[in-house]
Amino acid sequence: MNIFRLATRNVAGNAFRSGAVFACAALVAGLALCATLVVRGAQDELRGSLERLGADVIVIPWGTMRTEDMEGARLLSMATKHWMPRAYMRDLAAVKGVAAVSPQLYLATLTDTPYCAEAELYLVAYDATTDFVVRPWLVVADASPGLGEVIAGAGISVPDGGDRVTVYGSNLHLVSTLKPTGSDLDHALLVSFETAHEIVAASQRQAGHSLYVAPDSVSAVLVKIDTGANAHDVAIRILEQVPGALPIESTNLFQTERAHMVGLIRSMLFILGVIWALSMVFVGLISSLAANERRREIGVLRALGGTRSFVLHVLLTESVLLAVGGGLFGVACTILAVSLAWEPLVETSGLPFLLPSPGGFAALAVLALTLALVSVVVAALIPAFRISREEAAIVMRE
Repeated sequence: MNIFRLATRNVAGNAFRSGAVFACAALVAGLALCATLVVRGAQDELRGSLERLGADVIVIPWGTMRTEDMEGARLLSMATKHWMPRAYMRDLAAVKGVAAVSPQLYLATLTDTPYCAEAELYLVAYDATTDFVVRPWLVVADASPGLGEVIAGAGISVPDGGDRVTVYGSNLHLVSTLKPTGSDLDHALLVSFETAHEIVAASQRQAGHSLYVAPDSVSAVLVKIDTGANAHDVAIRILEQVPGALPIESTNLFQTERAHMVGLIRSMLFILGVIWALSMVFVGLISSLAANERRREIGVLRALGGTRSFVLHVLLTESVLLAVGGGLFGVACTILAVSLAWEPLVETSGLPFLLPSPGGFAALAVLALTLALVSVVVAALIPAFRISREEAAIVMRE
């Protein structure tokens, strides 16, 4: 007897039983994909909002703190003429609870420039490779300033719609702008450290406009802490372990906001896990009921010469066929529903859900199909194994 052919006939021969398992697999796959899209979309938006709050701690040279610099999100280095060695970054990264560090170098405050309506414009260098503060605000995603290039805050405008900004005799090419932040970052020009050194060198060739920066130094290091870590505890450890560095925590308002967002992300992951667990229990219940109804059928198959291994393989093959078919149907229905109802749902609920990229969407669909397959097969494995082990004569007498 051919296992696949027999399994196919058994599936087609009992429409009600097969339909129940098929619907269960479709439900698992569709619900898993839909729940994952919703949870992941909201989670991505929450993570984006979390990143836009800036650094958890900003580390500056000892003696440069000013009271007026303590307000707002930590997005930009404070205006200071003090520096600290760039090697401090290594020491800061080694502190327990620190997830990432990124340096910034304050160069100058420009006044009465044609590029900004504000009285002051800040010129700051940052490291795009380690940055986690500026990147979430970029209009052009993943843009980074190379040599001779600059990124401008939302409050910066180039006269006549040009793309050139001249500072201290250096003509810089504007490669991107930032979204409004409501902070000093809105009226700042951001360049790479390499461009900063070129600007300093060019300024020293101009009479009365010379800049000076200590070699291999930074004016601030922005610190991102591990999820669940306490910013105050990390700041204390920095104070104890990195002499000459002064850690400044973000305000209580931003720390509270971070705590709420982290809690929401964890809650969403927990809800997703509960949904998957309940779906697994539901599949197991359906499979057990179907197996009990087929005891006499299995007894006849054993009496006709089918071995225990053969019976087990037939039952599992049926489960695989129904799981794949139901899973594909559930995924297809979910994709159709999302394509038709996602935007109205977002507009109606007001929740900022983000859809993944096509590649990410395909990966989630494969994951949902795999979950349906594993759920149905695992749930069917125990009752199938149990019924395949029963003696044919005993089963047929019942």
